[in-house]
Amino acid sequence: MQTSIIRTVEELSNIEHQWREFMRHIENPEIFASWEWVESYIHHLMDPSKELFIIVVTDQDTCVAIAPLCIVSQKIIWRRISTLQFIVADVGDVNLIYIHKDCHGVKVLNQIIQVLLQHQDEWDWIDLYNLQSSNPQTELVKHFFGEQFDLFERKLSVLPYIDLMQYNDMKADKSRIKAIERKERKLLRDHHDVTIKIFEPFDLQKWSNFIELHKQRWQDSLFNQPNNQAFFEEVLLQLHNQERTHLSYIEINGHVAAAWHTMIYADKAYMYMIASPKHYAEYGVGLVLTNRVIRHLMNTSSCLQEIDFLSGQQDYKFYWADRVKINYHIRFINRARRTKLLRAYSFIQFNKQRLISLLTQR
Repeated sequence: MQTSIIRTVEELSNIEHQWREFMRHIENPEIFASWEWVESYIHHLMDPSKELFIIVVTDQDTCVAIAPLCIVSQKIIWRRISTLQFIVADVGDVNLIYIHKDCHGVKVLNQIIQVLLQHQDEWDWIDLYNLQSSNPQTELVKHFFGEQFDLFERKLSVLPYIDLMQYNDMKADKSRIKAIERKERKLLRDHHDVTIKIFEPFDLQKWSNFIELHKQRWQDSLFNQPNNQAFFEEVLLQLHNQERTHLSYIEINGHVAAAWHTMIYADKAYMYMIASPKHYAEYGVGLVLTNRVIRHLMNTSSCLQEIDFLSGQQDYKFYWADRVKINYHIRFINRARRTKLLRAYSFIQFNKQRLISLLTQR
């Protein structure tokens, strides 16, 4: 096996075909590691101060692993440190070190560890956000990285999902769903001009209108930042060309009352709520549309194995989902650097809530 480090956008562009081909041969592929997502992120959102540090492992010219990392300069209380992070840590709900499905994971991870050891003068710690509990590689990374570096771990977020391969309709919250269906009937009775569109092709004009509703609905909308808008537009247009992204929406009297955006990648559907204006709250239009989209996915998409509601434990997600994945933040501290204070800082940071609880107990 051979390893290399991609440090420039030009070098990354040279392996586009290799990257795309590699993504077809991994278990549990996530859209957040697709070429479209990573390349668009680097183009629109990556801070110029970040430096690419993508570790690529090949075996006889076949890519067998990619660790999509970058070096980030980070200021903590008393000093500035260099951190290795996933490139899309802030817009990727799931991040992984990706390994070819036909390769021995331990051998590949040891190759990556050797690269990290050879370049340990460049980083102080590795901060891996959104490593998922359900992926066996997470445990491999924890075990083998933990032998070389000091490890800290904390739960970060919850991701409800529907496993379509083992889905039992009886497990859904039937009373809630029936109430949603009653709301839909009431909506149709009270308003003669109701249009419900499910899985329409992506349309840039409609998307722009939905984004404006999102910004009106939520003051902290991520779309308040022009770069975020540009990033999503570029990604979605590329996915649209591959028939991987769709819009679903409800219009009442010509006005959008709710909108969902769905992306399909490999065998998974990713669900994004875009808009749900408050003045239609009595009809629960957001829930009505959610129910329609889920039923559509269940009834028409035989190749899907999972519907992912993404991070967040809002109550409505559990009307349909009865399973969760846990995302973790895992930190590995470089033992070759000045680590005593970094270990103490990390211990406090990762155990803050527990320490507060202990200190406030009487």
